[in-house]
Amino acid sequence: MRRSTALAALTACAGGMDLLSVTALGGVFSGITTGNLVHAGHGAGTAHWPLAATAAGAVAAFATGAALASRTMGPSHEQTRARMRLQLALQTTVVALFAAGWLLVRADPGTLTSPLLLGTAALAMGAQSAWARQNGTSTTYLTGTLTAAVADTATGQGLARHRWDLTRLACLLAGATTTTLVLVWWAPAAALVPAACALAGAALWWPCPHTRT
Repeated sequence: MRRSTALAALTACAGGMDLLSVTALGGVFSGITTGNLVHAGHGAGTAHWPLAATAAGAVAAFATGAALASRTMGPSHEQTRARMRLQLALQTTVVALFAAGWLLVRADPGTLTSPLLLGTAALAMGAQSAWARQNGTSTTYLTGTLTAAVADTATGQGLARHRWDLTRLACLLAGATTTTLVLVWWAPAAALVPAACALAGAALWWPCPHTRT
């Protein structure tokens, strides 16, 4: 239960990060690579090179985060609780750095700071995605989660085993919604929402025993 709640909190973090990326950092995602590939294709097809470059940069940063996290954790048979904790601490720190940068520019990133913030966000989400994968789930891409729940319902198998999957979907929505409300209320504080979710997820997961997947 504690582990599942931690992963739900990290999913809310991903929702908030994507919301800020889409609305203020070039119109692309920080954690949804397939969406960014579509944006890159659109940019290339319409000769909208800034969009193509922004989307491609986000994909590259995401992949870098996933690669660095995977190197930190090591192969599945070499993973330890200490390595998983180290990676969790690192990615939480990157989210905190993103929030600090967002506050520093007062939610109004310029030509130079916007790509830096987007790269930081995508780096964090790539790392989080790789870390969550070693916990047997995903916190950044949930299309397959929804597909599985709908398929089981349509075939009469029910939703019981998808309880936490659906919780993560709800948390993704809640993270994006809450971040939006804060963005409207006081924009510089908006990045504190995903940062708080990341910190909560880390605090919840920290005491959990390590299990290899």
